[in-house]
Amino acid sequence: MERSDTDFSPRGIVLTDALPDPATIALFLDFDGTLVEIAERPDAVKVLPETQGILRDLNAKTRGRLVIVSGRRLQDLEQFLPEFDGVLVGSHGAERRLGGVHETSSEGQSASFENTCRTLRAWAGKQNEILLEEKPASLVLHYRQAPSMQSECQTIAAELAAVMPGFVARSSKMAVEIMPKAISKERAVLRLMKDWSDRLPIAIGDDRTDEDMFCAADAQGGFGIKVGEGETVARLRIDNVAAVHALLRRWTNISGASR
Repeated sequence: MERSDTDFSPRGIVLTDALPDPATIALFLDFDGTLVEIAERPDAVKVLPETQGILRDLNAKTRGRLVIVSGRRLQDLEQFLPEFDGVLVGSHGAERRLGGVHETSSEGQSASFENTCRTLRAWAGKQNEILLEEKPASLVLHYRQAPSMQSECQTIAAELAAVMPGFVARSSKMAVEIMPKAISKERAVLRLMKDWSDRLPIAIGDDRTDEDMFCAADAQGGFGIKVGEGETVARLRIDNVAAVHALLRRWTNISGASR
């Protein structure tokens, strides 16, 4: 039988079981490559009006247990999702908005972090099409517009992280990030699940950093859904952003979930 974009599968095997009632789950969604298509520059992504509506409806169906978990800064998520009033986790967990309250980790408040900021600003300023993104607790070198610079970006990030106590260089899609070892999407999910132990955690994402979310969901009795190709620890797989939207719409259409 031909597989449609709305099917998702465990490592290639089509899963046709009914979706769990959204009132019984905690749903953790990545942003770039999951809710929106990846753009050449982080500020160039487009959020469809339909996406805003889906998130609003699904947040109601899950009774506030829908979470956007992203490597992006919290203020960027709020800018892209102005209609979403649910839980936001930014900077891989260094920032959080829960119940309208904003929290920020103090991990980036150190002399070594500021020194690295200055070093990378000077270096990136001399490179063509290398974008330095500064976050509250991490620094990202984006080389999507200059893929030939991948090795050099990864090398300088690794060298700088090596002399920053408690920091590490982590690669993602066309980028490398210097970030605290204590910060991860896994810890962000586990922190929320301490108060949501009655829910089934489901994590959906496309990037290497989302593997942490999948591990957290598994550890709490749930599962991960990998978007697109590539090796993964997730038990299930879905094709692309359009398929994610179709899956989320199916959840919003489940009757009786918000009774």
